[in-house]
Amino acid sequence: MVNILAYADDLVLPAPCWRALQQLLDKLHITVGDIDMFCNSRKTVCMIFSPKCRSKTVAYQFPNFTINNEQLSFVNEFKYLGHIVSNNQLDDAYIYRERKNIFFRCNMLARRFYSCSTAVKQRLFNSFCLCFYDVALWNNFTTRSLDKLRSA
Repeated sequence: MVNILAYADDLVLPAPCWRALQQLLDKLHITVGDIDMFCNSRKTVCMIFSPKCRSKTVAYQFPNFTINNEQLSFVNEFKYLGHIVSNNQLDDAYIYRERKNIFFRCNMLARRFYSCSTAVKQRLFNSFCLCFYDVALWNNFTTRSLDKLRSA
């Protein structure tokens, strides 16, 4: 069982139950204190993933987690290493963000390079607007969100 995912100064602590996560948080607080570091409780958040089958839901509310006697907030989604993680286990929020970025980049290109030839604009569009960094990570999304991305 994996109970810590780390990349540079970003950590993810997955746990199967409330007690296990609180124990991990307590251990983390002690360990980072030993190496003269600290956890910023304003940037630290908790997420409970909803089961795909509603009948497997254990509870809708959980006690607050604490680190260094400070309560942590619960979120429905957050950005981890550039990817939006959602508690409903869908990639729709990230696809929405990419769709918004396509419109932003296209409008910026149209505004800055309006006097360029069509060939130059096409080359800029292909290299600047069609870069999907982690599209290979998308594996659970609604058809509607993907159709909207295609139309963009």
